[in-house]
Amino acid sequence: MKEPGDIVQSTEGLLEEFLHFESLGLRNEAKRAVLVLVDTVASIEEKEAWTNANLKRLPLNRSNRIRHEIYKHIVFPSLKAALHRGEAEAYYLFGKYAGNLYSDRSLFKQVGERGAMEFFCEAYNANPNSSLYESAYLGSLLQVLEYTFHEWPTGILIDHADWRNELDDLREQLSLAMSLDRNGEYVDLLAEWSQITEDYGKRLAARGTGQ
Repeated sequence: MKEPGDIVQSTEGLLEEFLHFESLGLRNEAKRAVLVLVDTVASIEEKEAWTNANLKRLPLNRSNRIRHEIYKHIVFPSLKAALHRGEAEAYYLFGKYAGNLYSDRSLFKQVGERGAMEFFCEAYNANPNSSLYESAYLGSLLQVLEYTFHEWPTGILIDHADWRNELDDLREQLSLAMSLDRNGEYVDLLAEWSQITEDYGKRLAARGTGQ
């Protein structure tokens, strides 16, 4: 009886073949190779062994996604199993490859429609001593904040019907980002955003209802 780890060796040629065709832009050949590959890696034990050995070798496309057949049939089941065991690395990898999740609604629903920042948060909470998880969490939080502030000086992207609570939530996010930015790399940017938040809060308060 084959051990799960044996699948890694037995599919090495298939993976190399797929990567070769992919690098040459031979779409039909790459698709045939990848379909054979996903059919070969059958059991959940094999999927986990294969993912642990090969995930980092898979190239990302322009949308920051790996080949979706591999993600859907091998990587996703493997990470989902690890997620159920509460493994911090599974949270991190779900966040890292969130582009694949967003592109497949059925998979996205299976993990509670959580986004990259939520997964990075859970990875960090599971292992706050990991600089990798901390950096990933901070990076995703900064992306959210950057989007929130991109309308300034016209305004900040908040719900004006509930602007006081929205600004409180924004202050909490800024405070969290400052605590994660241990090296002070973003101290000036976060200070600028904090000042914008306070200025905008005063502007809305002066309008009474903020409408």
